[in-house]
Order: sequence, then C-alpha cells, then structure tokens
Amino acid sequence: MFDSLMELLRCPSCGGRLTVRDAGRRGSEIVSGELACVGCSATFPVVDGIPRFVPKENYASSFGFEWHRFAELQNDRLQGHTITHERFFLQLDCKPGDLAGLRVLEVGCGGGRFSDLVLDAGAELVAIDLSTAVEKNREIHVGNTRFNGIQASALAIPLAHASFDLVFCFGVLQHTPDPARSFESLVPFVRRGGRLAVDVYAAHPKQSLHWKYLIRPITKRMNEQRLLQLIEQVAPVLVPISRQIRRIPVFGKALSRLVPIFVHDGFLGRVSREEEVRWAVLETFDALSPAYDRPRSLRTVRRWFQKAGFTNIVAANLSNALNYGRGTRPT
Repeated sequence: MFDSLMELLRCPSCGGRLTVRDAGRRGSEIVSGELACVGCSATFPVVDGIPRFVPKENYASSFGFEWHRFAELQNDRLQGHTITHERFFLQLDCKPGDLAGLRVLEVGCGGGRFSDLVLDAGAELVAIDLSTAVEKNREIHVGNTRFNGIQASALAIPLAHASFDLVFCFGVLQHTPDPARSFESLVPFVRRGGRLAVDVYAAHPKQSLHWKYLIRPITKRMNEQRLLQLIEQVAPVLVPISRQIRRIPVFGKALSRLVPIFVHDGFLGRVSREEEVRWAVLETFDALSPAYDRPRSLRTVRRWFQKAGFTNIVAANLSNALNYGRGTRPT
C-alpha cells in the first residue's frame, strides 16, 4: 500500500480514521506494519503490502487458490487478446480514455483482469477482495503507485464514503451469502454524480436444472487441489466432445450443455486449442468450487438500482449467462 491510501482508509468497525504504526517500507510502498483506529482499539495488520481486515482464510478461499494459478490467463495484456476488454467496457458503456484521472473502487478484484484495464486507462485504483487473490493482483501490478490492494469484505469496506468516481463489482455478487445486501454495501462509496456498475449470474427457470447445480453440493466441499486435478484430467477429453456436439444442426448447442465442462463459443478461433482447454478448466473450477452461487434476475438488478435512488439506470443481459447493471448517483 502507498501513503495515498491512508487518506481513504477507515475502520470497518467504527468508521474512524486509521494511522500506521511500525511501518516497514520498500521504496515508497508500505509493505508491513499495523493500522490502528483513532476512534476505537481496533488494529489491522499490513502484510506483504496489503492491509488485512479479514482472516486470511474464509469462505472465499477457493478464489484465492484459483487466481493464484489462473490470473494471467484472463489478463488481456499478458495474453494478447481483448476478451476482458470487450466485456468490461461494454458493461460500463465507456471508452478507456473516460477513466483517465478517475478514482475507482473495484470490489472483488480477484487476480486483476479488470484492474489491469483500469490502471492502463490512467485511473487511480483501490482493489478489494475477500480472498488472498488480492495478493496475486498486487504481484502483477507491484510498483504501480496508482494501485492499492486491500483484503476486506464487501459488507465492511474500510474506506471513506463518497470517495470514488466509479465503483464496480464484476463476477462477485452471486458468490456472496446475500447478493442484495452486498449490492447495498457498495452504494455509500460512490460520490455524488459518480457511477456504480455490477453484474450477477442470470437467473432463469432452467437454471436449477443445469448440471453444475446437480454436482455443486459435492464439489464445493471438495479439497480445491483435488477438484482442480480432476477437472484438469477430464477437460482435454470433454472440450473436443463438446465442440463436436455443437456442430450438430439445430440441437447441437443445447445438447452440448449436457457435457460437464464449460466451453464458450466466444473463445473459438481467438485462443489456441491449449488455451481453450485451460479456459475450460478455469471456468469449470470457478463454477464448481465457490461456497455460494446465487443468480438473480434482470428485474432484480434493476430494482436494486431503483431502490438505491440511482438515475440513468441500464440493466441488460450478456450472452444469457450474466445480468449487468449500471447507474449514476444523483448530485
């Protein structure tokens, strides 16, 4: 963390300002020490350059495991594709230049696939994750003085209210115990005139019949390493089978959904065969390992923004799998 973060940090218990004690520095970065609340007796460690407001291991631990291994795969800059860029700026409905100079809060940053785009656009970013995935994000962006990572909960964000021009939370809400409450917790951090953007898995009647929901009661309790090894063993076989089935006229795409592996049409021809298998491993692990998986309808997403008093609300569906929304906090 850099000194610039101190003006924004607040105690998640009482909202008091924090001071740093026994700071160990590497250049201009604070890499160790302790944060102490001036309003109460709470203290929080700084470990490996990251303020820690939650236990290192928690219900999101599978994501820490996941992104320490796969973060680079989804990074456009490192992989030479634009898959993440296209999704990110579609959901925000803006161009990279629009983010230059803004102060941005990313809640649920994972390994940094979206963080990379925000920083490349010239914004100042505070990236939060409940899991140790934030460590991987920092590793990728170490030395960038516009990046600060925090390990904290979306339900107790340790930052000053109304401090951010843009708050976004992509790929996260469905994996929290209460998506609505998690959404509500984001609202106070958007400044007047600022924007909030979120997405969540799309709920529809057929969702409960998807094969992942039939086996998740077992897989979400499995050891992460064992589950990953199992998926890695079957993916090289199942990915080609899924592709072949999709070539069947009329019913191929629907039938391919019976194959227990996630293969996306949008990646075909844009990544190598080996990368496609790796993406399938990642996407399948991501679907089967989280403690929570709670889709929400497009109507629900729109209602969240309306209830919070936002204007310029847009709620839309992306590829039938994801509902996203954005809005502006009134001035």
